[in-house]
Amino acid sequence: MSRHFFFYGTLRPDCATGLPARLIAPLDFLGEATVAGKLFAKRDPRGVYPVLVAGGRERVRGVLATMPAGAKPPPGWLHALDRYEGAGREYLRRSVRCLQGNGQTVQAQAYLYARPIARDLLPIAHGDFWRFIAETDLRVYAG
Repeated sequence: MSRHFFFYGTLRPDCATGLPARLIAPLDFLGEATVAGKLFAKRDPRGVYPVLVAGGRERVRGVLATMPAGAKPPPGWLHALDRYEGAGREYLRRSVRCLQGNGQTVQAQAYLYARPIARDLLPIAHGDFWRFIAETDLRVYAG
């Protein structure tokens, strides 16, 4: 498994609070990156959250993170991260190719939407969930 992770929603360090902030605390952040894919916002009574469908020509903006060299994740950390992201139910953790700001690429784990694209998903054409939130004033999911 890659030691790199790509986060595009509530686990971004500039936006994470509460449980998400605690989950990403062991990681080092390497900066902004993009992946090929389409981004959507999914409505929930508790707010909206992003879903990523990999592939295609569009780019999704997020951040690249890594477990520090020589560091071991805290016991149960990856399981807790998967549980938070709904891995195995709504998302699957898969390897994606990230393009960093410096032009280099790196393989990273990302949580990809595992369900069919439904009509109720809101497309985010520019691929940036937090910009979408600022533009729409929708409330971010607080699970």
